[in-house]
Amino acid sequence: MDSLTHVLMGHAMGALATAVSPEAGPAVYWAALLGNSLPDVDVPLSFLLRRGIQLHRTYTHTLVGAAALSAASAGLLAAAFPSAGAGPLFFWTLLGSLAHLAVDGLNLFGVRPFWPVSRRIVELGVLHITDPWLLLLLGLPAVGAKAGWLSARWVGAAFLAMWLYVAQRHRTARRLLHELLQAGSLRARVVPWFSGWRYVAETAHSVEFGRWAGGRRVALETFARQDDPRIAATLADPRVSQFLREAEYPVALVQEGEVVWIDALRRLRADFRPLRVPVRAEA
Repeated sequence: MDSLTHVLMGHAMGALATAVSPEAGPAVYWAALLGNSLPDVDVPLSFLLRRGIQLHRTYTHTLVGAAALSAASAGLLAAAFPSAGAGPLFFWTLLGSLAHLAVDGLNLFGVRPFWPVSRRIVELGVLHITDPWLLLLLGLPAVGAKAGWLSARWVGAAFLAMWLYVAQRHRTARRLLHELLQAGSLRARVVPWFSGWRYVAETAHSVEFGRWAGGRRVALETFARQDDPRIAATLADPRVSQFLREAEYPVALVQEGEVVWIDALRRLRADFRPLRVPVRAEA
């Protein structure tokens, strides 16, 4: 999810922490707030190591990474707030980090929480990285609790409402996917788009992506399958071989003087690391 979502969730969880563990004082608020943003420490680290964003959602977005980061952070917080106790600080920091992993697993990018035991990606694909309803559900109680005009029980209710919203989105995604398959798609993906939905669907002759508007499916762009020898010629290129291993919905476009491979799914979801391989083609 985006940073704002994690920060708002951190403030909401911090308000809940101070209500549940009042004896620990304000330290647990900071523990929960810090924990919710802690896994994203891989972003500045990746840039410092000149790796772009290649390290994002890797080691720190795992159960092992969350536990290690939480232990280190709780130790620093315990030094700053010795009366709070290391136990509650570790608990709320870890809970915040796990909440971060959980919501990151709700979008299309997913996380690998079980590394190093398994590299399996957990990716529910029901929320956009910036969901306006989620921001509202978390933001209002977080601000209200901090300002003192909402009690902590409303924060707990907000988290319950958030997961009910996620369940409703999951049901909707399954229904829309069923509609696409019933309409003749060989395979399809339903993609969250802010509070709405988009899709990519593959048939025997094309790959199409579009959106739902007013309950109706609207095609935005269709890529026809092209039986072109210039496309076949590019398959020997190792860059194309690597691309095809990684792409979910590969499409080849014959353009002036070249063949361009794109992944329709990554293009649709505005992935900042698109798998796009331009290849020179002979006439």
